[in-house]
Amino acid sequence: MRDGERLLFGAWKCGIGIKSICGGRGKCGSCIVQIDAAAPDALGAPSAAEAALLPAHPQGGTYRLACLCEVRGALTISIPPESQAVRSTPRKPFTVTAVAARPTATRVTFDIDAPDTAPPRALTTRIEQAAASALGARAVELPLPVLADFSCVPGFDTAREVTATVLRDRRIVQLLPGRHSRNCGVAVDIGTTSFVVFLCDLARGQILAMRTAINPQAMYGEDVISRITHIQQDTALLGNMRKLLVDEINRVLIEACAEAEVLPDDVVDAVLVGNPTMQHILLGLNPQPLGRTPYLPVRSEGVDIRACELGLAIAPQAEAYVFPMVSGYIGGDTLAALLTRAADFYRGAQLLVDVGTNGEVVLAHNGMLSATSCATGPVYEGAHIRCGMRAAPGAIERVWVQADGAIRWAAIGEANAAGDKRPIGLCGSGVISAVSAGVRARLIGRDGALAPPATHRQLHANSEGESDELVLVRAPYARTGRDIVLAQQDIRAVQLGKAALRAGVEILLAESGVTQLDCVYLAGTFGNHLQPEDILEIGLVPPLPVQRVRSIGNAAGDGARAALLDRHQRRRAARLAQRLSVLELSGRGDFQDLFVMHTALSPAPVAILD
Repeated sequence: MRDGERLLFGAWKCGIGIKSICGGRGKCGSCIVQIDAAAPDALGAPSAAEAALLPAHPQGGTYRLACLCEVRGALTISIPPESQAVRSTPRKPFTVTAVAARPTATRVTFDIDAPDTAPPRALTTRIEQAAASALGARAVELPLPVLADFSCVPGFDTAREVTATVLRDRRIVQLLPGRHSRNCGVAVDIGTTSFVVFLCDLARGQILAMRTAINPQAMYGEDVISRITHIQQDTALLGNMRKLLVDEINRVLIEACAEAEVLPDDVVDAVLVGNPTMQHILLGLNPQPLGRTPYLPVRSEGVDIRACELGLAIAPQAEAYVFPMVSGYIGGDTLAALLTRAADFYRGAQLLVDVGTNGEVVLAHNGMLSATSCATGPVYEGAHIRCGMRAAPGAIERVWVQADGAIRWAAIGEANAAGDKRPIGLCGSGVISAVSAGVRARLIGRDGALAPPATHRQLHANSEGESDELVLVRAPYARTGRDIVLAQQDIRAVQLGKAALRAGVEILLAESGVTQLDCVYLAGTFGNHLQPEDILEIGLVPPLPVQRVRSIGNAAGDGARAALLDRHQRRRAARLAQRLSVLELSGRGDFQDLFVMHTALSPAPVAILD
């Protein structure tokens, strides 16, 4: 580490992940570390701002915030479990659906004339003529960079059999001597928290391997606003974030290729989707306009770009397609999710919801499409929750209260069955489940207030005698050695996020004249692990029969894969982007009124002051 460098960033550079929800701005207190030993003057005294975020630890020890510590000497630290950045494989459910194999990139093998074949012709001419004949085309295009790459292959000028990778049956993007039958592509869904890579056989329409990983940009904050703020303060960080992401995608892709026994040169097409901020950073576009009114992307059209320009570790001249963006918050991931919906989605009134730090909502009403985005906050990612964490082993994902009042829970298990089964904290679905369970058991009122301490033995009171936390797991049974609790402020965060999403949904429905939904589809990893009865209990979506709330998994990843395997889906995505009408909520007076009405943890709005 450099002298004076902050501990958080130095640790990340060394491959030591420390959680930082706010992106190292000293706002969240999530990067707490224990100082075990330190050379004299290795660390300065904590500032008043840092001291305010340091919790009291009865067992003693010296604790600091990694984002505010400037290191000027040798030290030894311990990272508590709740402060460790998740390194385990994220959960990314996907749907195996049949997709017609009509890829953009195809391979064709043909024989070319010998150099002494009359009339004498340059190698380029002989290749172009042979390729056109094999494809049944009048002519093909052979770009100079492709020919240059081929000319560096030993024996290129004496090869009689050549395999060409051809885009849209006309442009050659790769030449290889001999016969090569593998024709593969990669689809990537880039999320703020994590990403997923699908390695596919383009000819058969099959998934060969799938890998997920944490988005390494998390060192700059767990939400897009934190990352935009960092870039605003130092535009050089745009390149850093881009390189972090591409390098990690390549690492995961190489693993997938090794599993499927595929050479990187046999990966000849790529499709990438993400939210607008992720797509901007991937393309090297400054995302600052996304964070200020009128919240417009730098570029909205889809992008065809050479793999080597993106830095992807596949065939260098292969083409990568990055999805269109509709607005500053409705991106390629939303369009990809829409690609997974069949014709019945456009009949009646159907709602597609992807809940995260931002909640993207799309309404299909009698063939018309409208969308909006709601700032639900990071609570649904387990952030800004006292005992919050990402969805990873040790995270509580479901809570229920038995008839005898006993509080029970279920946590995500370790990959190793013999691993520590004690929980660490609450992930987003666990927070929603805990709040819903508390409401059902009347430990939490519809107004969000915890019941009086005398109501339940695990309700703890503050100095004023009011309940301020509900203990879900007692310290001896938690991996952290401390109680895992649902705090009053956690419930308030859920209320704010729920109210923002529900207000956006109600405005979208009102603008389209919809009074009753036929079905709600929950997209994304978070949506896939929500219990429909939980979200209906607290009113996250409008009331409807529980069987009409359906999880559709990682629809963005499924849509990206569809566009990889079927070239017509890319044109369909472009048409959807043009059809989609975006409703901007900022500045609307009715949003605030609806927001207040829906802060109640109730399926229907109630007067919370009654």
